[in-house]
Amino acid sequence: MKRFFALFCALFMISGFAFADDDDADIYDDIDQGEEQEDDITLRTSGNINEAGDQYIKIGLMVTCPLNFGGSFPLYKEGKLATGGAGMIGYHRFITSWWAAGINIYFGYHPTLGENIFTYIPFVVDTTFQPTFKKLEFPITLGVGAAMENYLSRTYFPGLVLRGAAGVFYRATPSWSFGIEGDCMYMPQWYSDPKYNDYGVFGSMLITARYHF
Repeated sequence: MKRFFALFCALFMISGFAFADDDDADIYDDIDQGEEQEDDITLRTSGNINEAGDQYIKIGLMVTCPLNFGGSFPLYKEGKLATGGAGMIGYHRFITSWWAAGINIYFGYHPTLGENIFTYIPFVVDTTFQPTFKKLEFPITLGVGAAMENYLSRTYFPGLVLRGAAGVFYRATPSWSFGIEGDCMYMPQWYSDPKYNDYGVFGSMLITARYHF
C-alpha cells in the first residue's frame, strides 16, 4: 500500500510539472506572438508606410516660370513669356513599397508681353521613387509624355514633354498627405524648317495634396 501511495504521489508530481511546462509554453507563445505583432507595427510606422498595391490621387496648384527666352513659337525672339500658373491631377499606384507609376495631366498658361495667352495641356506618364522617414515622404519623379500647346490661332500637337521633380510630403492621416514639390519641364517644338524650332524650359513650385487608398 505504501508503495502504491508513493507511486501515486510521484505520478501526480510529474503530471503537475508537465502541465506547468505546457502552461509556460503557452505563455511564451503568447509573448512571442505579441512581440511579432509589435515588430510588425513598429516596421509599419517607422519604416516605409506604403506597400505594393497602394494607390493615391494627386491634386496640385503651381506657379510656373519660363527659364529660357527667345526662339519662335511660343517664346518668340521679340519678347518673352511672363510667369504663369498651372493645375494638375494625377493617379499613381505603388509597384513596390518604394516605387510607384502613374499619369499626370496639367492645365497651364503663360501671359506674353503682348497680353496674349500661351496655354498647354501635357499628359505625362511617370515613375516615382519614394523613400520615407516616419511620417515624411520624399518622392523623386521622372516622366515623359506629350502636350497640346496653343498660342492665338496656332496649335502644336503632339509636343514632347520631359519632366523631373522632387518634393517632401507629410502624411497627416493614413488617407491624406500634403507637401511641396519643385519640378522642371522641357517642351521642345521641332519643325521641318529648323529655324522655327523652339525649346521651352519651365520651372515650377507646386503645393500638392494626395489622397491615399
